[in-house]
Amino acid sequence: MIAPAGALADTTPQGTPPQGGPGPGGMGQQVRAQVDQARAAARTAALGALTPANRDRLGQVIGQLAIAQTPDVNAAAKTLDASLSPKESKAVLDAQSAFDAQMKQIMDQARGQMGGGSQDNRPSFGPRPGDQGPPDAGLTLMRLAVPPIGPPQFFRTGGPPPPGS
Repeated sequence: MIAPAGALADTTPQGTPPQGGPGPGGMGQQVRAQVDQARAAARTAALGALTPANRDRLGQVIGQLAIAQTPDVNAAAKTLDASLSPKESKAVLDAQSAFDAQMKQIMDQARGQMGGGSQDNRPSFGPRPGDQGPPDAGLTLMRLAVPPIGPPQFFRTGGPPPPGS
């Protein structure tokens, strides 16, 4: 006899709130909330480090990308990077580094709660596809400033990217 799936779903102790099932992209609601909180903190730190003039420039650059016939993200990033002071650049890159460290911690904790997993199936939080050389504060700032659109995408190491990426 097969028990209905719903009968096995709530195995949490009395009074303990459920942890949330897999959500968009297979991440539990709790993990998704932690990721969103970490991203918001990094965004706040990066934007807070900018002068009012550079906050305006960021808005203009992102707006121009949004309406450009053929957007050139790398040129836009270079424009931003050139306008940032060394102190602003460092703050933006520090915010990204802190976010990356938090993401690793969140994902390691989630894997531990789910019983681990193969090293080959873990998401990579290293350099992003297309990145070359040292981190660029302008590109990093654009990534932090614009909220992600759609479900999260993880790049796996040790194999081809998932279909459609």
